[in-house]
Amino acid sequence: MRLLFLGDIVGRAGRRAAIEAIPRLRKRYKLDFLVINGENAAGGFGITESIHEELIDAGADAVTLGNHAFDQKETLVYIARQERLIRPLNFPPGTPGRGAALIRAQNGADVLVINAMGRVFMTEIDCPF
Repeated sequence: MRLLFLGDIVGRAGRRAAIEAIPRLRKRYKLDFLVINGENAAGGFGITESIHEELIDAGADAVTLGNHAFDQKETLVYIARQERLIRPLNFPPGTPGRGAALIRAQNGADVLVINAMGRVFMTEIDCPF
């Protein structure tokens, strides 16, 4: 299985670059699965639903979040219905969304995407271990 993780898409320029590159990367490297960290995709502060959908439409299989997951308050509302948008699993109990998702890859295999956030230089959060 060929996997690619693109880290931290930031702002409009990062989104544009990723959206243009994803189809070429998938083809060139014959990728089965592609994950993007999109927690800074909305001008460096979170992600909106339309940005998330643009990344998925471009060919991302999953989009992960991090400490800026809910900088865009609308994320609190739509994250539950976006099965490929994955927040850190060690956020406090009751946080909307999911910390893991089982997603079908292009080759038909199931891929478990788990997102855990570290604690070094971050605000206090549950231990990812």
